[in-house]
Amino acid sequence: MRITITLIILIAASSFCDLDFNSKTRNFGVELLYHTVQGTDGNLAISPYAIWYLLTSMAYQTMGVTREEISEVLLLTEDRNEVLEGFISLRRLLVVNEGVNITLLNFLFYDEGFLVKSDSLRMLEKDFRFITRRLNFAEPQMATNSALRALQKYGVPSPRNFIRTEDFVNSTMIMCNYLSFQASWLKPFNVSETSKIYYGNEDNVGTSMMYKSERFRFSNFDSLKASVTELPYEGDGKYCMLLIRPYSGYDVDEVYRNIRTVSIKDILAKLQSDVEEIGLKQILVMLQKCKIDLNLSLNEPLFHMGLTSMFDRDLANFENFGKDDIYISEIAHRVTIDISETQTIVYATTPSYLDNKPITSNETTLKPFIFVIIEKFTATVLFGGSYSKIPYAAHIDGVTSL
Repeated sequence: MRITITLIILIAASSFCDLDFNSKTRNFGVELLYHTVQGTDGNLAISPYAIWYLLTSMAYQTMGVTREEISEVLLLTEDRNEVLEGFISLRRLLVVNEGVNITLLNFLFYDEGFLVKSDSLRMLEKDFRFITRRLNFAEPQMATNSALRALQKYGVPSPRNFIRTEDFVNSTMIMCNYLSFQASWLKPFNVSETSKIYYGNEDNVGTSMMYKSERFRFSNFDSLKASVTELPYEGDGKYCMLLIRPYSGYDVDEVYRNIRTVSIKDILAKLQSDVEEIGLKQILVMLQKCKIDLNLSLNEPLFHMGLTSMFDRDLANFENFGKDDIYISEIAHRVTIDISETQTIVYATTPSYLDNKPITSNETTLKPFIFVIIEKFTATVLFGGSYSKIPYAAHIDGVTSL
């Protein structure tokens, strides 16, 4: 019997064999951004690290073709202890509240009739820090209430947007995580200089544009066909946002393709070398003030990256995890990002639920851009995305225009 897992989150192999663990994580994040944007209108926000975390936690529960695929996509070796050591080390470096507020929570809800192997469960709890609950999925409402209490206990906001009763109807196991990031700009924008820019055929359709003239790390990257500005957050310089603006005549899709060959480490190195050579540059930063909720399924992007068998009820092999045959039905992902004059607030939940109306407008903003929020020492992408099209149904700066 095949049993469904609802994974509520969460290319070349030979050329990456000598990469260190952190580089492999960065490469996965960039590839996920690239493949995910292919199915969007240009507006995108995801947490590559949150998805990578969930997939890596399950990697060694797989066997056969499923193990081969996940090892190739995540660039993992067969040495489980080596991977676990790198995983824990990276988590300790990333989830550190030094000038910013970062929270990472992981949950596993499984049916009391599902025979989970005790060693696998202990590994998830001890090494990957999962909070586990054994529930009666035959009583979906009761299971939902128990799961909601667990989410609320550990501080997950709006848990009913995180998990629903119907999730327990056809599933045997639900994995989910929550990653939040809140940080104040080291050099905040001046609220008095924020102005509304209107576009399109409607006077009430527009966006608030923030302005800041200041000295920043800034470089032109001909290899990217884009310029990059580093916007630092308060603290010890550990976290920053990279604001990547395509050159005139190029769009975000082209820049995404180029980022696959120009690493985040290379971008940071050039920003630093330009500072050492000519110093910080006085530039005018223009950035949209926005609050956006985005909800998407990551099945297709991950499928195109090479993770195919885990979604196939006949081919998925999670034999190391449980005694029943299981497969992943969906990896749903929601990111909420709030960019204002003083701070950035962003959180990701996998899974997620939004009842958004279909987006049909093709109006473009004046200044499309790509953003990545990174931890600088490891150059790991915590959150990333692009902002190139503002639909008439979008929620912008507290105003919903329909």
